[in-house]
Amino acid sequence: MSSTTKDVEVHVEYADQQNINKFARNNAKLTELKEEIEAKRKELTSLSDAREALDELAVLSDIPTAPLLVGETFLIEPTEDILTSLDGRKTKIETEINDIQSRMQTIQGVLSDLKVKLYGKFGKSINLENDEE
Repeated sequence: MSSTTKDVEVHVEYADQQNINKFARNNAKLTELKEEIEAKRKELTSLSDAREALDELAVLSDIPTAPLLVGETFLIEPTEDILTSLDGRKTKIETEINDIQSRMQTIQGVLSDLKVKLYGKFGKSINLENDEE
């Protein structure tokens, strides 16, 4: 396969095509991870809001229990148990977010290396930039 830009022909070799494919796969994975981290951040915000509301309820009320929605059923659970559960879920999600961010950094490093190689060979005849950035 060849590409022509202003009388300059650039031959796309097998290794170049492999690098282009690798770039595309990693770029797609990075997009997936961005969406996943956004969903986890929303969940973290919801858990923080729930904990704050439960804290307010505990301060305003002498009742040591609160309703907990499980599926389609409300259970009455001790407030402290619910708070502990919320804190545990928040910690787990924060750890997952950190793991995703680490994976994203690794992928961004791979993408940067591939951009250097591919732009070095193809110059302006290849576009490796996301439209959303």
